[in-house]
Amino acid sequence: MALTFPLSLAAFANQIGVSSVKWLLQDNRQYSGMGSGQIIQQDLAPQLWTGDVTLREYYHADARRLEAKLNSVIRSAGTFYLFDPRVTGPYEDRKGTILGASTVRINSLPDAKSMSFKGLPAGYILTEGDYLAFDYGSPARRAFHEVAERVVANGSGVTPAFEVNPFIRPGAATDLIVTLIEPAMKCMIRPGTLDVGSTGNTVTTQIGFSVVQKL
Repeated sequence: MALTFPLSLAAFANQIGVSSVKWLLQDNRQYSGMGSGQIIQQDLAPQLWTGDVTLREYYHADARRLEAKLNSVIRSAGTFYLFDPRVTGPYEDRKGTILGASTVRINSLPDAKSMSFKGLPAGYILTEGDYLAFDYGSPARRAFHEVAERVVANGSGVTPAFEVNPFIRPGAATDLIVTLIEPAMKCMIRPGTLDVGSTGNTVTTQIGFSVVQKL
């Protein structure tokens, strides 16, 4: 059956045994110095997330099947959704027990680096480093951000405005649904980064690859 991209979590990321993802936000600034000693900086391009992915160990036959799956995605320059299994939810609600079935939405977008939410349980806490994702625009694109400051929802489940990284791209709008539990980034495998791991007597370890965000 032909692969349909982007691959859902169930169709790819949850099948390949991801043990960790180390996210890194690109720094695309350029610096230049003036004769006065003043330093000028400029953003050359919008920031994108990159990630280093490590998979669990596999018996050799299973590792070969996995390599074939990864090669199929690479061959097609395919995209897929991915989250870090070590960070499945906000720090204060890692299993999503408090959030429950709440539908969280963007309440306001005061500027390009700030937003507020609605639909949260009263007193819900987001802290620095929590991840969030939402789809926006047409055709749909996936936004992936980190919370940059601690914020607490009021009794009506609405937060004050808080900052996020990176900048919010044009197309984001109020009332869009926000994912806080298993927030997944849409990404692709960076060319030349697949490492088929180290082979021991019975298992293959340290299989991994790097990804880059795909809007």
